[in-house]
Amino acid sequence: MRRNSYSASFVGFIAGLSLPMFSYGHSAMFPDGFKFDDSNEGKKPKLMLRDVSTKCENGNASGYPCKNIDLQAFLAKEKMGGGSANLNDIWGYTDPVTGAEIAIVGRTNGTSFVDITNPLKPVFLGFLPSHNNGSAAWRDIKTYNDHAFIVADGSGNRTHGLQVFDLTTLRDLPSPGQTLQETAHLDGFGNAHNIAINEDTGYAYIVGSNQCSGGLYMVNVSDPQKPVYAGCFSADGYTHDTQCVVYKGADIQFYQHEICIGYNEDTITIVDVTNKSNPKQISRTPYEGAQYTHQGWFLNDEHNILIMNDELDEQRNGINTTSYIYDVRQLDNPIEIGRYVGPTTAIDHNLYTKDGFVFETNYRAGLRILSTNDIENGKLEEVAYFDSIPGSNSAQFSGTWSNYVYFDSGNIVLSDIGNGLFVVNPDWDVINKPDPNPTYCNSSSTNANYEWIAGVQLGQYSHNSGASQYSDFTQEEVNLVVGKSNIVLQPGYSGIKFNEYWKIWIDLNKDGDFDDTGEMVFSSNEAVSSTVNGVLAIPSSAQEGKTRLRVSMRYNSAPSACSEFKYGEVEDYTVNITHN
Repeated sequence: MRRNSYSASFVGFIAGLSLPMFSYGHSAMFPDGFKFDDSNEGKKPKLMLRDVSTKCENGNASGYPCKNIDLQAFLAKEKMGGGSANLNDIWGYTDPVTGAEIAIVGRTNGTSFVDITNPLKPVFLGFLPSHNNGSAAWRDIKTYNDHAFIVADGSGNRTHGLQVFDLTTLRDLPSPGQTLQETAHLDGFGNAHNIAINEDTGYAYIVGSNQCSGGLYMVNVSDPQKPVYAGCFSADGYTHDTQCVVYKGADIQFYQHEICIGYNEDTITIVDVTNKSNPKQISRTPYEGAQYTHQGWFLNDEHNILIMNDELDEQRNGINTTSYIYDVRQLDNPIEIGRYVGPTTAIDHNLYTKDGFVFETNYRAGLRILSTNDIENGKLEEVAYFDSIPGSNSAQFSGTWSNYVYFDSGNIVLSDIGNGLFVVNPDWDVINKPDPNPTYCNSSSTNANYEWIAGVQLGQYSHNSGASQYSDFTQEEVNLVVGKSNIVLQPGYSGIKFNEYWKIWIDLNKDGDFDDTGEMVFSSNEAVSSTVNGVLAIPSSAQEGKTRLRVSMRYNSAPSACSEFKYGEVEDYTVNITHN
């Protein structure tokens, strides 16, 4: 895995300062840089004034710049209760009984609930006023066990605490447009900036509050209507945002521990919260150019890579939108492996991940969808966008605050601070359309004089060949069915029999590489001199049709899909995958 040189040099610089990494806590509560600023946004589309559904064609959907994302509907803030109050955070909920998809929209003075089950005709269901009628720019919502858990920040919310709302009550409203009442409430803190919930454990983590020095304030919400304080982590001071998971990554010593990744204004701070009464800081990682460490998310449930944003680096460092990519296979030593620099100067805000894509909401540049196909090498690629502020991509605080991407329908909801709720839908057929002529990475040995691939049997297909460093047999077509197929791999020798290590890859999603999860479909797991008999497994998620299969045999060591090595051979075939 590539490590950028600036990361190593900066880490070395920090190490030279001899910071006491497990006791040092930065000064509490750096000022949050957000102040709504809709100046110089440019002309707004006329269709913003009414409900609209438009496909993205020629880079435009009803006046909004777009790429591979269709506009389903727009609902103005004045049509969601709460008067003309601005929007902030957004989350979502799917009713397990009715299947209704509900957008939960944060407002400066409360929370709006909008049914987007029919994405072309969103229905405003009700408005929940802020606890004690407080009002300020910040509100955050998460869901667990059919309840919404809400916190709010700012001087107007000093008595807000944790507001709980029973989402099942939305099924039985007498009519749309109701004023709603909170179901339960927890005191113990007042204002707070954010909330995360680990749905695997039933614990909520309130951050940026007026308790725990702004750090992790832990609450047991397993009984949603009776939340109970559970613990506190304050050693590193103020946490702006966090994600908490039951860890399944490569760092064995923390496997199955409950881990929180804190975005702590100038560091990424990782804490083991398995024992709520005695949480332990694992690491505290600064980075070059830090201005306001804001928020981030794991790439997937393997918990080995995360993507993070800095809310003020665009303004203060004069750079384009920048996302930071970290290898966290060692939780006590996160390593920056790359930075993605976007095409605009817009400020980045909240990002989430799903199915190998990053979904960023970047204020005036709107929703940006990034492919992670090459993230192991520290690279992201923009594949789609929808921009709610057509006239400006400048580094100012207006536009999209956040997104929610986890509805089964595939629809995405966006909260535009000064305008309202957008419902959009990516064109995944276009985004995932494979290159008809992909270029695959090179792989070969440099010496096939002593050992080579003599025979390959894959299911009903069999092929024998002579010595070569690399053989292109893509004119040969191997027919394989999803599931398990028996294979036989036979080495050839000019004399002495050497131990050989075998692997097979298939480009299952036809994206021109062998890097995606599950694309290594066979490994011998050891080096042996004899013929190898085994089973090749193709997952049900594999796309049907023709794609590339690679067989690699390497002397005494495990080969990788794109390596050059000294002894052995690599062979490429065309495989035709079917589901029956």
